[in-house]
Amino acid sequence: EAQAKRHQIKVQTGMLFLKKNLRVGTVLPQGTMFARGGSPKSVNSFFTPLESKYLATILSHYKISHSSIKAQQVADTLRSCGKPADKEEPHMCFSSCEAMARFATKALGVSGARAAITRIHGHETPNTMYVVAQIAQFSNNSVPCHPMDFPYEVFYCHRPREVQSLTVQLKGLKDGTPGVTATAMCHMNTSDWDQQYFELLGGERGEPICHYMPTNYIMFY
Repeated sequence: EAQAKRHQIKVQTGMLFLKKNLRVGTVLPQGTMFARGGSPKSVNSFFTPLESKYLATILSHYKISHSSIKAQQVADTLRSCGKPADKEEPHMCFSSCEAMARFATKALGVSGARAAITRIHGHETPNTMYVVAQIAQFSNNSVPCHPMDFPYEVFYCHRPREVQSLTVQLKGLKDGTPGVTATAMCHMNTSDWDQQYFELLGGERGEPICHYMPTNYIMFY
């Protein structure tokens, strides 16, 4: 985590790793947590397009100070959601599971996309430590959706290229501690990734890098 801060990369403890290091028996770093909480967000009854030109309108409606960190987060989300369309890696932002599923179904070219999420079996704490018990690949064609910083629920969904999606069964290192059925995504070609990631993980440019999905992410496949 300290290394991640030094490299100015936003990485939660234990969530990013080299694929070659994912093996049965691997122990995740202490402090690895899959649960994501936070205060409930507003119900979206304010229908404004997720475009940067509506930033002032959104900040005013939700009474967010223009000079606040929250305002910057909203602006960043609108920029991400408003990126030009990309045929190679389609992306879009949504505020409902139904809309996400429709997008994923079309992007994947399937008759009905299925959803996978990370599940915690018990109650985890910062002291919980996990060990890898089982690994299974379930798709080479996935659409991950992750929550964005916004006044109401907004998810950014995209269909990345050259990926593998995995289910990783984790068990508590100590008896009586919770286990996790985790979803993970591996990017199989990282040749164009920032050098900081390889320095952080001790890897070589181009080799597969994976990340676990917290409980508030959805993986469609």
